[in-house]
Amino acid sequence: MEKIGLIAGEGEFPLKIATALKEKNYSLSLIEISGFTNPEIKNFADEKIAVKLGQLQKTINFLKKSDTRKVILAGRIKHASVFSLKPDLLTLKILSKIPDKRAKSLLKAICDEFEKNGIKVLSSVEPLKEFLAQEKVYTKRKPTKHELKDIEFGKKIARQITCLDIGQAVIVKDTAVVAVEAMEGTNKCIERAGEIAGEGCVCVKFARPEQDFRFDVPVVGADTIQNLAKIKAKVLAIQKDLTLFLNPEKAIQIADENGISIVGVARD
Repeated sequence: MEKIGLIAGEGEFPLKIATALKEKNYSLSLIEISGFTNPEIKNFADEKIAVKLGQLQKTINFLKKSDTRKVILAGRIKHASVFSLKPDLLTLKILSKIPDKRAKSLLKAICDEFEKNGIKVLSSVEPLKEFLAQEKVYTKRKPTKHELKDIEFGKKIARQITCLDIGQAVIVKDTAVVAVEAMEGTNKCIERAGEIAGEGCVCVKFARPEQDFRFDVPVVGADTIQNLAKIKAKVLAIQKDLTLFLNPEKAIQIADENGISIVGVARD
């Protein structure tokens, strides 16, 4: 039975990957990140280890010892955690060499370190391709003409912020930028938008250009819709083919109950 490692952050994304891997009869070597990993995922592990954020050498040693030569990185790790990181010597070495501490720079360097040690980092999308967003309206309610205008405006801003590697989501209302996602993550960005602009917001979430699917894949799900419902937002627009739409049945149900449109859109 082939082994695959899973470095699991927050959210339902790692749980979905663990489920898919077990259904395909892989042996799962789980790396739990203290304070982040969903405890439910332990049920899927054949072997496991718990590490603190920044313990890269311990992670690599575990994968080598368990003869696990492939690994997937999945789940949220708050980017702001970089400020409270207690890195081991290997992580310190990597931090000293990267040009900046953007998520893309740090995660690419970590993936490169795995590869140097003979551990291939797989695309986290591969086991869940059926959940990639399609270009369509998912919900009963379609966006209004006014909301379609906001979507197009939001797409324009989302293209710019993703090119600059600032974040993946932007919240707009009446063709004004209300909030831009940065280190805080999409859900906190949504919460802030509600405080600023109230109901009627439109959220657009895009992938970065030339997205590296070994890490940091755009993901939305029921929790995203629940947070949009709390601020009485009207639309979630996600990039087709490059955004994972997890637990869609539940997400669509929540959206329909709250009059929210979910649409898959093209980047251009």
